[in-house]
Amino acid sequence: MKIVTIVGIRGAGKTTLVEALLAEVQGRGLRAGTVKTVFCPTFHMDKPGSNTDRHTKAGSELVTIKAELETVLLYPRRLLPSEILAHYSDFDVVICEGDYDLPVPRIVAAHGEEDARERVNDRTLALSGVIANDLQALCGLPVLHPDRDIATLADLVLAMPDITDFAALDTALNGPDAALSRDFCAHGCKGHVKKPAGVRVTVDGRPLPLTPEQESMIRKWRESGD
Repeated sequence: MKIVTIVGIRGAGKTTLVEALLAEVQGRGLRAGTVKTVFCPTFHMDKPGSNTDRHTKAGSELVTIKAELETVLLYPRRLLPSEILAHYSDFDVVICEGDYDLPVPRIVAAHGEEDARERVNDRTLALSGVIANDLQALCGLPVLHPDRDIATLADLVLAMPDITDFAALDTALNGPDAALSRDFCAHGCKGHVKKPAGVRVTVDGRPLPLTPEQESMIRKWRESGD
């Protein structure tokens, strides 16, 4: 099984890249699945007060929601990577979105050089996302467009060694890089963190995407009155 994680700040193009990579891999006749990481510490998939929420609070160790269009398994705890991947045992490729802790190869989706460099580590295969509109290489790595370069990105993923020891993935990465995931909610969480009013910059009438760091710099400049 090939396992890759796609990381980056909000709006950098992570989900767009997941969609494109899924289509490319499946177009080659391979079975692919995804895992989405949500960092908000108050997030719940189930609705408080629902029947299934009452099952969980009553002590059920696993709640299954069986409906006509989908089936959902609700575990009332955080599963280890090895436990999650056990559900994908017959998949060829698993694409993880937003998981900074997973010790697997990664693709960094970025707006620009600053947020890209923060998230590059020694496991990084390539960079992609919005930054691919302006650069072709950074940090000695290729910057590949999620549209026109998706075949090359898929080639990089499929050239990775297979991961067979899922238990080895239960040891999370540490250090400044992994700590970025802890700050994710401060960059746009709508669940429990009150975010300051956003900073908007337009050029010739078109909005210019800003990283949280750029928003902070502009906000400080505005408050200084200079």
